[in-house]
Amino acid sequence: MTLALAGCPAPDNAHGLVTTGAPSSLLDYNEFVCEAQPALIRHCSFLACHGQANHALRVYSPGKLRQVATTDRASRDGMLSAAEVMLNFESATGTVYDATAAERASPDDHVPILLKPTRASFGGSEHHGVGIFPVYPAADLQHDAEYQALAAWVGGKTATGMEPDCAAMFMQLGLTPQ
Repeated sequence: MTLALAGCPAPDNAHGLVTTGAPSSLLDYNEFVCEAQPALIRHCSFLACHGQANHALRVYSPGKLRQVATTDRASRDGMLSAAEVMLNFESATGTVYDATAAERASPDDHVPILLKPTRASFGGSEHHGVGIFPVYPAADLQHDAEYQALAAWVGGKTATGMEPDCAAMFMQLGLTPQ
């Protein structure tokens, strides 16, 4: 019996995209950690899809894909390591890097990390037939907080890491804002 998962990409044997510059020169790490990464973990990190190390967009997350093989549940379900967060940042940035600054400023039509998971009826390409955004109960992309978080990060929004919610996220992960 063969199981086909229509919403997941084919494996990327090159282990991700290579950017033309350091990811931090393209997008904001702090904003990613506080706003974009939580949306990716909630919607994209499933083991059958982007929770695989050999996919171009690979998302490490508690309880799923981990950088180091775990032998016990506590390790698997524990907080992400600094290295895993950085690898998530680099992987997600790889889906944006070839877009021009103008395309990133109006990202809905040009940036794969936003275009692919968006339903066709909202201008997306439905990620191999699966439209993730807008996420119910949002009726449109403007009212989908997680889509807006990804779009703001891609569009160049920055965070100092000292904003109350953001600082709490860094503290919870045991990381220092950059």
